[in-house]
Amino acid sequence: MIWIILYILYLIISKTYYEYKINSHIEYISSLNQSIKEKINEAQKIIEYKSSLAYKNKILKEQQSFKNKWEEVVYLTTQTMYNKFVNEVEEEKITEQIILKDSITDNMTIKQKWLYLIFKKNTY
Repeated sequence: MIWIILYILYLIISKTYYEYKINSHIEYISSLNQSIKEKINEAQKIIEYKSSLAYKNKILKEQQSFKNKWEEVVYLTTQTMYNKFVNEVEEEKITEQIILKDSITDNMTIKQKWLYLIFKKNTY
């Protein structure tokens, strides 16, 4: 008789534990579903924003440096002054390099010039 009562108690406890495990698993899955739904909603909002014309217009303007009709662009210098400055600096660098190379090889013999041209070593 005691064995039967113990067996019935075992069955009851095992069934309640089994139901507890199932219920806790269901709660876990439902919480995961809820968090996934929230992430999907956030992703949809981001997609809607990034597919809007305002966002596309903003990105295109940033990439191509465009401006709206009401916007003004302020130039710190004119394009001709910029080009003049850039060309003068480049010409000065080129002429300095030519003069420097000529002055180095002016007093060299042919053998020294060839050694200088090949190995970039001054043999003085």
